[in-house]
Amino acid sequence: MIMLVKMAFRNIWRNSRRSILAITSVAIAIMAVVILQGLVSGIMDNIVRNSTKSDTGHIRISTREYMERIEQMPVYYLVRNPEEVLKIVSEIPEAKRNIVLSTERIKFPALIEFGGRNKVGICISGDIEKEKELLMLHKSIIEGRYLSGSVIEEDGLKYREIIIGKKMADVLGIKVGDTFPLMLQGSDLGIRIPRFKVVGIFSTGINLLDDNVFMLSIEDAKEVLGTGGGVQEIIIMLKDYDSAGWIAEKINQKLSSYVEYNNVMALDWRKAGGIAGIFDQVLSIYILIYLIIVALGTLVIISIMTMVILERRREIGILKAMGFSKPRILALFTLEGTILGAFGTILGVVLGILISIPLSIYGIDFSSSMGNMNIPMDNVIKWLITIGGIFNAIVVGVLVSSVVSLIPSRHAASMNPAEAIKA
Repeated sequence: MIMLVKMAFRNIWRNSRRSILAITSVAIAIMAVVILQGLVSGIMDNIVRNSTKSDTGHIRISTREYMERIEQMPVYYLVRNPEEVLKIVSEIPEAKRNIVLSTERIKFPALIEFGGRNKVGICISGDIEKEKELLMLHKSIIEGRYLSGSVIEEDGLKYREIIIGKKMADVLGIKVGDTFPLMLQGSDLGIRIPRFKVVGIFSTGINLLDDNVFMLSIEDAKEVLGTGGGVQEIIIMLKDYDSAGWIAEKINQKLSSYVEYNNVMALDWRKAGGIAGIFDQVLSIYILIYLIIVALGTLVIISIMTMVILERRREIGILKAMGFSKPRILALFTLEGTILGAFGTILGVVLGILISIPLSIYGIDFSSSMGNMNIPMDNVIKWLITIGGIFNAIVVGVLVSSVVSLIPSRHAASMNPAEAIKA
């Protein structure tokens, strides 16, 4: 075996031009795989990160009835004692160790009419301090200020503070300081007409938020809707969102032991609806593209190895005439292909990482193509380099090179020595 390895390396160095061509071809294919993995991983992380913060959380706790009608965001299917539910969750060791943040939320659609213009928006209300870690709208205020949670009294009228997305404000012609009433259906199905005052306008660069969302404090939402302290959702954020599935199951097991919470359920972000639910579909598309690139790389390697063998038919004939058996020739050429593939893979991974590093820091601005898309994604997509992705690329490069080298190697081992020498 040692002799075959020495012969393989000797043949590779002796035919440097041919070897460089083979290594370069493999390197380009693997480099493309690494860069593609970084892009898709970055997109998926972007979607999950933004969608879970603005919508589902890593785990969403709500009533079963609410989840069945979640598209309508009904304000009458409520978790009546959210503080007690959170206390129960905190008694679960696995959950307590992994929870980074938990908060209450109420969301409802509303038709905003101002100055003869109207637009349907979505109100997201939550703990204004905790939402600084989630929606982080305080960092995106471009006019006015962030919510303070206080009630404003002017001319004998009470106004609830809200902040509103820039695109929505532009459509309605709303400025900081403007006020308007809003007709809402309360949790008791009664009609309520609270008054709001715009104290800030935000621009996040995420069209789904800037064009559709306004925000008020959870205390104001509970009061104007008359929820009696109940909320639609309890949002839980974890250290690692990949652990959401089994932690949600632990929470459900704990809640099921309380009769009063039989209709309350915990769902991880993959099952809780929202944009993050398309994760698996996007991943399937990525896998398809990944396989296409691997297939193209495989064809390149097959072509290169076939060319190598056709150019070395005389050498093969001499080896067979010297007594080299078919298995040894098969092993020699397969070993050469594996070595070339390994060198090409390492080079491709290094080049892919070097290209991906600046892209992971600065990203690429897709504002022009994403400006009208209601997807919870930052317009600047940053590549995400993962150890798993790099390992997969290495395995694919070496494994494909080894397997596809068998095809021309079998042909080489089957050559008639006399005909090969005459070639």
